[in-house]
Amino acid sequence: REAGAEARSLGSVRDDEAEQEARIREGLELADVVLTSGGVSVGSRDLIKPILQKMGTIHFGRVAFKPGKPTTFATIDRKLVFGLPGFPVSSLVSFEVFVRPALRRLQGFSRIQRPVVQVEIEHDVQRSQDRPEYQRAEVRWSEGRLVARLTGIQRSSRLLSLVGANAFLRIDPGLDQISEGSRVDALLVGEILPDNA
Repeated sequence: REAGAEARSLGSVRDDEAEQEARIREGLELADVVLTSGGVSVGSRDLIKPILQKMGTIHFGRVAFKPGKPTTFATIDRKLVFGLPGFPVSSLVSFEVFVRPALRRLQGFSRIQRPVVQVEIEHDVQRSQDRPEYQRAEVRWSEGRLVARLTGIQRSSRLLSLVGANAFLRIDPGLDQISEGSRVDALLVGEILPDNA
């Protein structure tokens, strides 16, 4: 809704291919964009990708960042379908990076991306060796500059990392950590906090 869409939930469905396909078809009848959550990885019960492959065209089925590697995008009869990961943090990050901009583009907004600002990190930050990462953080003003602090453990299953987060730090891959005082890009997903917050 915040992105301007009229959201409608079709509820949950069991790990059954026929039921999932029927629910996706129902979504396609009702909406311009269909979102699923879960069932897009490589396990025996991950059925969304085969269903989308059968129904339409998969444009990508994995992305090179974390969290959210199994994020999938397909089109079916000119409608957009996003298969988001099952972990809530992965799903939210993938929504912000892929789905929200698509929704805003479809509505004709000129600014489709959230603001990105440079922030100074207040502590050392570990980074992935193999792919970019969006780490949840709190960004605030401090003595006239924007500073950021991670909101805790950054595992994709860790919902607490979203509590208090108003930004996702874009951390490039590398063998070493990023040192305190370094500057990185932050995708703002909430209000910037004042000095004394």
